[in-house]
Amino acid sequence: MNTVFHLSSADEINEDLIKSIKAAFKNKPISVTVEEDFSILGWQKEEVIRRAKYAEENPDSLLDFDDFIENFEKKLLDEKS
Repeated sequence: MNTVFHLSSADEINEDLIKSIKAAFKNKPISVTVEEDFSILGWQKEEVIRRAKYAEENPDSLLDFDDFIENFEKKLLDEKS
């Protein structure tokens, strides 16, 4: 069973939260994982927006991933023969 608590900061961890966790899980083993928020850098967002716009304006330039992999696998098999 997984239970996830999303907190805006460690300051939100108070006695009430700890008491509720203890009451809910009692003697069961638990794990606590702390993950910092991941923020995407501005230049990365701009690049994704630029590429999405290009793809929208040039749909013929896009590759179908499944077709690409299938053709690539065929090419590899042909080279081994």
